[in-house]
Amino acid sequence: MPTKRNRRRYLIAIAVLFLFGLPARLVPQFLPDFYVNYVGDGLWAMAIFFMLGLIFPTASTRRLVMTTLAITYAIEISELYQADWINQLRSIKLIGLILGYTFLWSDLVMYTIGITVGALLEYFV
Repeated sequence: MPTKRNRRRYLIAIAVLFLFGLPARLVPQFLPDFYVNYVGDGLWAMAIFFMLGLIFPTASTRRLVMTTLAITYAIEISELYQADWINQLRSIKLIGLILGYTFLWSDLVMYTIGITVGALLEYFV
């Protein structure tokens, strides 16, 4: 069933997620290891979920969840590919933040949790 999303709320949610998620990548030395290694990944995936909700405000939650899982999993799996040209792209901070550097199974788990929490927030809020 399609949902009509409030774009203002989604922009606020994305801003809050960036506010709490970016420090895990930009200043990890000041944060607990668990936050850096796990929470940041869940927040990143949740932000992608809300970005897609912002772009496609009438899409069903199920479609957004499946699309976000596909995008985040594809990006994580792409980290297995370590050719020189893509590693040079990853050396650019913004691109590295998006594409990541190293494949980790735990990232897939955290993406799933983050997206699930985002979908639950959407449902209950």
